[in-house]
Amino acid sequence: MAEDRMERPLVAITVHKVPNKEFCGVVVLRQESDGSWTGQCSKCGEAFQVEEDPKFKARILALRN
Repeated sequence: MAEDRMERPLVAITVHKVPNKEFCGVVVLRQESDGSWTGQCSKCGEAFQVEEDPKFKARILALRN
């Protein structure tokens, strides 16, 4: 069962905060095959991309376990 969990795509959830304003919406980031993360804001639809980042991935894995 642990192997099944590790083979599923990683997902990270964060918020889209507009500078000097309140939060806009929720962003669900999915890890792509190249190691980058992509998603979009649930409210405004703005696209988000995070390049491959070992520290970001380590934080996601720590929260997952």
